[in-house]
Amino acid sequence: MGAVECERDHSGAQKGGPGERWAEETANDQLKTHLRGPGKVLRSRLPDLAVQERWAWLTVQYALTALIAHAAEAADIGPDRAGFARTLRLVRRSTTGTADIPL
Repeated sequence: MGAVECERDHSGAQKGGPGERWAEETANDQLKTHLRGPGKVLRSRLPDLAVQERWAWLTVQYALTALIAHAAEAADIGPDRAGFARTLRLVRRSTTGTADIPL
């Protein structure tokens, strides 16, 4: 998908440290492996629609990450303790009305 890529300066050196690279790899994993699904390609055939579809994937990924951050703050835990895949499953089940979330 290539939505989040490392920036390079004119000498070819990567900007940012290992933490920044880790964050980019995590975002790519969330998009490619969990949200979109492994091995799936964009459905859009036209360039403008492919760009629109990429923005849609990025928007959903951002919304889920914001949800994780908000829930983690409310529970007084670190956001890294709330898994992206588990949150995605809960959101998918809740939008279809099959979520079993204890109150």
